[in-house]
Amino acid sequence: MQVRLLPLADVTADEGRAWQNLAADAVAPNMCLDPRQLLAARRLGERVADLRLLVVTEDARWLGVLALTTKRVMPRVPVEALTTGGDYMTLESDRHHPLVRRGRAVEVLDALLRGAPAVGLPGLVLLRRFPLEGPLADALAEVVRRRRLPVVERCRETGAWAPREALTVLDVPDPVDGAIVDPPLSTAHLRPGDAQKIRRVVRGIRRETGEPIALHLDSARPDADDRFIELQSAGWKGDTDRGGAAVGLDPRREQWFRDAARAFRRDGDLAVLRLAAGPHTLWTGYLARSGGGWFGMLDAYDERFRRFSPGSVGRIAAMTYLLGTTDAPFVDPGFGSHYAVGARLWPAARTQVDLLLPAGGLAAHALVRAVPLARRLGLAG
Repeated sequence: MQVRLLPLADVTADEGRAWQNLAADAVAPNMCLDPRQLLAARRLGERVADLRLLVVTEDARWLGVLALTTKRVMPRVPVEALTTGGDYMTLESDRHHPLVRRGRAVEVLDALLRGAPAVGLPGLVLLRRFPLEGPLADALAEVVRRRRLPVVERCRETGAWAPREALTVLDVPDPVDGAIVDPPLSTAHLRPGDAQKIRRVVRGIRRETGEPIALHLDSARPDADDRFIELQSAGWKGDTDRGGAAVGLDPRREQWFRDAARAFRRDGDLAVLRLAAGPHTLWTGYLARSGGGWFGMLDAYDERFRRFSPGSVGRIAAMTYLLGTTDAPFVDPGFGSHYAVGARLWPAARTQVDLLLPAGGLAAHALVRAVPLARRLGLAG
């Protein structure tokens, strides 16, 4: 195995194909590190200028990749670290964990850590938003055990999650003219009050519009991206005074979104789902498939129907449709527990942690060991 450091701007077409092959076979899929998403981000100019890829290869085959930058991560300690928490990843990516080839996770994670100092990176590592459970966490725990590495948990967050086994998968009827009228909604996992609210919302929309709700499958619609950008910009996300960050507010972010959507669409891995009542669009969601699972990219709703919580109905309809019509093992909406209302819609949750650990060197080991014991994470067993 070889370890190399590759600027995002320098990735070639052949390397992009090898990277995508890795993304399709990752032990823990991550759309945020899928090349169709991340290579499109080169449109963002200086916001990704410091973003580099730490890559593990075997001949021309990619076995692992981590997107990183370097900066100081410990207050009052003038030492830089390799971190997944640069500007781009912090603001635009909900998942930071590396892509690691299925069946090779332990050796590849070990190579990533061992190889970092050898290519000129700091010996101190901050892995942000790393899954606390699952095969990738198990692999890191084995690396930590073998190398007797100290590990510190900086913080943790619980994110919404919809694994197939956590909910009742419903039969989804075939669409008629590109739409499913009265689409099935998986609500058995919800608390009784929340499930009743969803049913009331559906009835309220029908009373208000005189039309039943329908789920439109707009993935191949030529003007889908234009319509979504217009919808998103028309709501609070299009108002910077209200904290909005619609892609239509920044030409570079808009082009990034269009390029990423085009790349996933080209491979049949984009789902553009629009909830409507007659001529009224209520909500539109963009989801992309990577490594077999579905990930939320962006969504928006029409604020004229805000009192009906169309986003809640749209997200449940999308989850039900995608798990009912594909073999995907999960839908990952890409938001955390701080979205309190939205997080309650999903049948499960998973915890992500920020981990500080040494890649190599006595100084990095000493720094991590100096952190109070109360903040140590028991990965080493």
